[in-house]
Amino acid sequence: MNWNYAMHSLENVNKFGDYCFLTYEEEGLERRFSNQLMFNKSNAFASSLANIGILRGDVIAVILPNGPDVLTSIMGTFKLGGVILPIVYALTSMEIRYILEDSGANAIITNPELYPKVAEASHGMNKIKHIIVTNEEKPQNDTVSFEALVANGSINFSMATMGPDDLAVLMYTSGTTGPPKGVMLSHKNLSTCLTNGLPAWPTDKSDVYLVPLPLNHIYGMLMISECYVTGAHLVIHKWFDPNLVLESIARQKVTQFIGVPTMLVKLLEQYDPQKHNLSSIRRWISAAAPLSPETLKAVERELGGSVYEGYGMTEASPTISRQRTWRPKKIGSVGPPINEVDVCIMSEEGLQLQSGQEGEICARGPNIMIGYLNKPEETARTLRDGWLHTGDIGYIDDDGDLFITGRKKDLIIRGGENISPGSVEDILFAHPAVSEAAVVGVPDSVYGEEVKAFVVVRSGITVSEDELLNYCQSKLPRFKAPKSISFLKELPKSTVGKVLKRELRLLK
Repeated sequence: MNWNYAMHSLENVNKFGDYCFLTYEEEGLERRFSNQLMFNKSNAFASSLANIGILRGDVIAVILPNGPDVLTSIMGTFKLGGVILPIVYALTSMEIRYILEDSGANAIITNPELYPKVAEASHGMNKIKHIIVTNEEKPQNDTVSFEALVANGSINFSMATMGPDDLAVLMYTSGTTGPPKGVMLSHKNLSTCLTNGLPAWPTDKSDVYLVPLPLNHIYGMLMISECYVTGAHLVIHKWFDPNLVLESIARQKVTQFIGVPTMLVKLLEQYDPQKHNLSSIRRWISAAAPLSPETLKAVERELGGSVYEGYGMTEASPTISRQRTWRPKKIGSVGPPINEVDVCIMSEEGLQLQSGQEGEICARGPNIMIGYLNKPEETARTLRDGWLHTGDIGYIDDDGDLFITGRKKDLIIRGGENISPGSVEDILFAHPAVSEAAVVGVPDSVYGEEVKAFVVVRSGITVSEDELLNYCQSKLPRFKAPKSISFLKELPKSTVGKVLKRELRLLK
């Protein structure tokens, strides 16, 4: 059996024939691509990579914004038997250099706008065989044209045969608790996650996925692959623009929007029922960060369709659990585990807890990572006795549904009392003036830590700090209520919408 993750693209062509697979949109621009064309382009790219000396097992860094070339790069690298290293293009040159060095990258794919930063980041790195640049009008002496590679390669390239444990993806974490870690994901990790997660949200070739997520994140990469398996039409944007998304839903007859909670908040702010026809939408998929009950209800009430939540992390390729379309949805739950995945709640002592008891969420299954590259001690701390220790806190109810209540590292300890930031954030979200909220612990000379909140206020509404403090004190035990609240125009977030609480702790 060939475990090569690119087999899903071959099976797509064989099963569904030639059809319009991909639509790429920017403001005022629309380009369409058939599945056969994308398959041939990735074949040709793989062929040319081999011709310029890129070998099976070589690590190929992709530093690009969303676009068709990202799909060609990913599938072409897989077909060659190479390892994809997606890097967030917004990182600094120093951050990029760390990842390139740690991963042992052998080639880089980027564009002309990002080339100066990439060149600076990779300067003097002898392992880098080539820098491949897309849409390059004036080629540099040390670059290779992406378009030339695609044009000159053979579309009859034979896909490499890969074993289940062969490395497919190196995905670096955001480094919230130290330097970024390279998560090693095998071809089996990716494929089992894909096929075991799909039944939760039944999809077929009549569906249209809109994915404005960054494709250099495992969440975005997974949702693209779902379209290969189901035959659904895929729509991607260069980056998230709420106005473009709302227009695209009507124009492309989108049935499933794939995003993060922040995106849903922005769509609610921009939605105009007189301008935007969202009648085609049947599902809003939300993952990668907590979704407040208020936002969920507002989306279903104002935008239509149903919201379904999932939970996962890069180390799980990424899916751990999903709400099911055929089961009653529970507000605050992220559903039961996907097929072939087990989830349990563990105490600090490593004991499995009973339903309803809160502790660390742990998961095991064929989708769990090989480990962290070059970090055996951190791998051993995270993978223990076959269980992935997620660092998330939560509980499982009697029906097997998982609820997430916080992060271990975000837990606030005030005078010996443990406070989950999520419980305070839920109260703030319920206030009609609050659009977004995040709660952290800050040093306090008396209690060790004190509760501090950061809030983004809804457009056109005014609210004072005292008003929100009094509101919280009326809804929470006094020790849980925030001592202070700061107002921000926007919360600092990662590329997939996770609030960066480490940055909030640095704010005065």
